[in-house]
Amino acid sequence: MKPYRILTMAAAAGIALTLSGCGNKADAGPAVSTAPAVELTKLIDEAAPADTAGAKISILNLENPIDFCYSSADTDMIFKWKEGTWIDAMDTAIPLNQERFDAMAQGFLKLSALTKEDQAQNLEAYGLDSPAYTVYITDGQKGETNISIGDRDAAGNYYASLDDGAVYTIPGSLGDSLIFDYNSLVIRDSLDLNVTAADLKSVVITAGGETVQYKPSDTEAMTRIASGISRLKPQEFASYYAQSQELVSAELTEDARMTFQAELTVNGETRSLTVYVGGFANAEGTLCYVQLAGSRMIGVAEYEIVSELLNLQEAE
Repeated sequence: MKPYRILTMAAAAGIALTLSGCGNKADAGPAVSTAPAVELTKLIDEAAPADTAGAKISILNLENPIDFCYSSADTDMIFKWKEGTWIDAMDTAIPLNQERFDAMAQGFLKLSALTKEDQAQNLEAYGLDSPAYTVYITDGQKGETNISIGDRDAAGNYYASLDDGAVYTIPGSLGDSLIFDYNSLVIRDSLDLNVTAADLKSVVITAGGETVQYKPSDTEAMTRIASGISRLKPQEFASYYAQSQELVSAELTEDARMTFQAELTVNGETRSLTVYVGGFANAEGTLCYVQLAGSRMIGVAEYEIVSELLNLQEAE
């Protein structure tokens, strides 16, 4: 359900949030800005190679990886090495952070251990009967490799076993490199603007078939909208490459979404900004789906920020 539909329903109860009447309704709709679009910010997590100091026992040295699969109690991920690039096998269009992923992958492609348990007890003693993490790698020259990672030892390193059944200890930071949020592997589209009302030349908001236009003279509205733009810095995402059904579910299709368009000054130059707002992203109505023009990603933003961006006001 779209925010503005919920707002309309709420109006009957006398607590409606509506598009502010301070703006000017545009019958035919204003002309679309011809100014260059604002450049989107790329959120890129820093690569963090595992500290393998002291790991002198070479176990693997894979030069031609094909698949890199990772499993834990929470997730299963499959990645492929194709033409010099790591890709998500489930959605090849997702822009992976190559440095971030490769820093993790190389620790296992070039796997070295700290120690080898010469008289290994049963796997249960090392937590390897039900491993916390499993890495499965296929290599063009050396075939398949399974790496099971179990408990930590007293020094914080992990026990690991391979197909040969031997038990090793590997650096703690290497095992910890598998504990990550998928979000950190993706190059995400966001905004990083800090504007004031004086930077805004015009704002056009379209919702439910109605269009409202704000001009610089609408000082109060422009101040609120500028705050919304400055605070809109998506960090969470519902989709990294939205397909048509995802746009439908998020109510971000052309016929369902609310559209925010602004012409503003950025670093002394005139730019255009378009943001699409969909439905609520949670049952409480505190989060909304948003999409930045020029991006295939669906972000999640606080409703409080979206209400400033769209200049939604509480009715008296």
